[in-house]
Amino acid sequence: MLKNNECASKANSLVVIITHGDVDGMVCAAQLIRREKSQCDLRFSNAKYIKSALVHILRSSCKPHQIYISDIPANPEVIKIISTLKEHGTRIFWIDHHPWEGEVREQIENCCDEVIYNESLQTPAGILMGRWLKDEDPYYEKVGNICYAYEKGSDWEGNWFRLLSSYIGNSKKDVLERLAYDQDFTEDDLQRIEQNKKDELKAQQILNETPQSFETKSKKSLAVYDTSEDQGIYLGHKVFDYHDVDYCLIHIMEKKWQLACNPSRKQSMKHLMGKKKIKGHVFALGGRENELLAIVSESNKNIKSEIHELLIDWLCEKL
Repeated sequence: MLKNNECASKANSLVVIITHGDVDGMVCAAQLIRREKSQCDLRFSNAKYIKSALVHILRSSCKPHQIYISDIPANPEVIKIISTLKEHGTRIFWIDHHPWEGEVREQIENCCDEVIYNESLQTPAGILMGRWLKDEDPYYEKVGNICYAYEKGSDWEGNWFRLLSSYIGNSKKDVLERLAYDQDFTEDDLQRIEQNKKDELKAQQILNETPQSFETKSKKSLAVYDTSEDQGIYLGHKVFDYHDVDYCLIHIMEKKWQLACNPSRKQSMKHLMGKKKIKGHVFALGGRENELLAIVSESNKNIKSEIHELLIDWLCEKL
């Protein structure tokens, strides 16, 4: 067990970064790693688990000197926790671009040392971070631009986007440190980048084809793609640039789908969120209600084509 003076010494030097595990969240992490010169504890979380991540810190014997939370929306459940952490002397910075519930923003601003917030899913958290820190070092803004690199940007930005995409859900701090300090790609990095270039070409071929399409109960159009995880990552909202549809369902893994709505239509998918039972099969739906939902089957059985069809039928009824 740490003695009081040892705990105080450790806490004074400890910085915790809690960020989302997608490209945007990893870009934020790299920016903050650079700012803190790698003297930080990096943790990945999301909207569902941010409360438990903060509770874990609160219950630790040594409270950190500083906490950054990036690319994760705030919610009413975390307010009391971060207020208590602030009472312990922890400085808290929250950087995000997702919709926040009700009066949460004002309450969060009262608890945090600084809140960098812009409710716009089209303005990634990494872009906000870059703008916030650019006066300290222009490189922060350069790193932030990686968030836009799939649609535009330099080769350097595009290749970093490809590399980070290959680590979604399985990020590594040493990779983010290479980005933080503008280091050269390793041989493994280059292999991952080349593989993702191939996946981009496959995705482009898929986009050029007319998708399978369904009409929903409210006369909306639902495009459906059944593809691999790697190809699915690169489809995203590009579908809406190629096809005039309202929604797009992408089957990316055996038990996982992504449902996106056309950003120009401004339609909410909030009513779909939560656990749903469809003819004996349980699906968990969650994510960004105005942009993207992850749909995961909790069935112990292997996913068969008829279950995929059940999901399509259910969405056509609900959308």
